[in-house]
Amino acid sequence: MMKKLTSLVLAAVLALSLVACGNSNNNNGGSADKAFSADLTEFYGTLFQSEDGPMMMEITDDMWEYNFPGLDAVELKQCVLYTAAISAVAAEVDMVEVANADDVETVKAIFQQRIDDQVAGGAWYPATIEVWEKNSEIVVIDNYVCLFVGENKDDLVEAFKALG
Repeated sequence: MMKKLTSLVLAAVLALSLVACGNSNNNNGGSADKAFSADLTEFYGTLFQSEDGPMMMEITDDMWEYNFPGLDAVELKQCVLYTAAISAVAAEVDMVEVANADDVETVKAIFQQRIDDQVAGGAWYPATIEVWEKNSEIVVIDNYVCLFVGENKDDLVEAFKALG
């Protein structure tokens, strides 16, 4: 199962890198410098289009305060929050693009609190607590803040970084 998921992630990274390389136009007057840009919903879809991965459910607005206290006070351009649908599985993909660079550290702290809460027993089972403790990573690129959790965390981080 992990080999299939890894293959899927690598295939998605390759496809996205080909698409990114195929567009030589940019929106900043011909300058080679361009800010990182990603469609988080599309990226999530490429990661979990296979049925081989864990069943995920969206963390909706009504669940934000419980899972991410304070996130509703941050102005977001994009927000994609998914967690494992079964509590015995430790998997989560949380990605946001903040409207203001000053809010990056705030979101990073909120995501770190999520990790800390799960490690402190919120993940319920010893095996899932261990995954939260050892296989969680917060990634920050420009105004994007992401939290990747799961056995395949390294593949998810690599795939996201490859978008830029």
